[in-house]
Amino acid sequence: MAASPSSDTSTPKSVEEVAIEVMKANKVVELFQSMVIMSLNMGNLSLKVKTLKNILTTWEREQAVLQEELDKERDFQKGYKYNVEI
Repeated sequence: MAASPSSDTSTPKSVEEVAIEVMKANKVVELFQSMVIMSLNMGNLSLKVKTLKNILTTWEREQAVLQEELDKERDFQKGYKYNVEI
């Protein structure tokens, strides 16, 4: 006895069902692509923040050295001012 077409599990899916599955797969691919792009952007952002922190640290060190030199120059000027003979 032959099986009826409605009970056959190997019957082709309707075009609508295939289209729905393709659209779902496309959404998964789009989501994955978005996640990869976000990951890359976060990596770029982290790298930029690290670079800016390094620039800030370097600038702060330079400012400290310049301030130290300025303080020494002021101390020297004070000492020179009082050591002048009249």
